[in-house]
Amino acid sequence: MCTLELSENEIGAKGAQHIANALNNNKTLTTLSLGANQIGDQGAQQVANALNNNKTLTTLELSENEIGAEGAQHIANALNNNKTLTTLDLRGNQIKDEFDEATVDY
Repeated sequence: MCTLELSENEIGAKGAQHIANALNNNKTLTTLSLGANQIGDQGAQQVANALNNNKTLTTLELSENEIGAEGAQHIANALNNNKTLTTLDLRGNQIKDEFDEATVDY
């Protein structure tokens, strides 16, 4: 088991892109913690793109990263292809429904 802990480092979308690039070639890392950074939707998209190719990561922690519905959708789409990730932490983000309940006709 190989772990990389990068929580609380002010890693933004650009930093997430570099990490995602490394994940594309990773053969040993099983746990990645990126909690309490500011990767946002753009960074989540980069990580999601890497999840499409990565075959070793089993745990990914993305809590408190300013990820919204768009970023969550990218990650969800990647999970359709990724068969190794078993734990995903998205607590404390801004993930909400894409529609406003006030505009829905019942």
